Amino acid sequence: MSLSIILPVFNEVKSLEYVITNWSEYLNKEKIIHEFVICEDGSTDGTKELIKKLEKIFSISNQSVENRRGYGQGVISGIKAAKYEFILCIDSDGQCMPDSFGEFYKNRNIADVLIGCRSPRKDPKIRIIYSRLFKLIHDYLFNSKIKDPSCPYVLAKKNIFTNLIGKLSYMREGFWWGFVGAAKMYKLKFYEINIIHYERYDGSTVVYKFSKMPIIILRNIMGLIRLKRSF
Repeated sequence: MSLSIILPVFNEVKSLEYVITNWSEYLNKEKIIHEFVICEDGSTDGTKELIKKLEKIFSISNQSVENRRGYGQGVISGIKAAKYEFILCIDSDGQCMPDSFGEFYKNRNIADVLIGCRSPRKDPKIRIIYSRLFKLIHDYLFNSKIKDPSCPYVLAKKNIFTNLIGKLSYMREGFWWGFVGAAKMYKLKFYEINIIHYERYDGSTVVYKFSKMPIIILRNIMGLIRLKRSF
């Protein structure tokens, strides 16, 4: 197996080295050929300088930009830049760690897409409530029956991701909701795996502030509707 790990990054100077170090140690132990595709998104906290330091230690493809493009566009840039057969997408905040990857590795050819199910999910309660309400809309539109369609722990062959790119620009923040919806419309087969989900390594979030949640939800509801209509 050869693996490209896509890491969307925005102001993660406190967690990025921790995440990459742990993943690198695990993958080297398992003798899995790998690279880290870091999709840095205009950070202002020293993350850019940290990535330059990490490039001297680890196998890193740095897809850095000066101005913010958003989570989804960052992942898309990583998909295009990935060079290995399989792509694993995770977040860079320390919530998705390698101790759950064994099941993904063992079952990597069992379905088109392997997706994690956070059990239990270590996010603020208000965010979990919003996600459950949003899932009702998602299930209605796409009949996905996925337990955790917004989980940022996704493994598939690169060609699967590449074939979906044309449908992945509708969701600004809720990228994985859109990814699952598009994959379901194409009738791709999913396999869900329970993962250990951790608290954010530095204890804060730079995107999902409580005051921003209503507009984020509205924007992504409209994105899901546009995605559905595109088929």
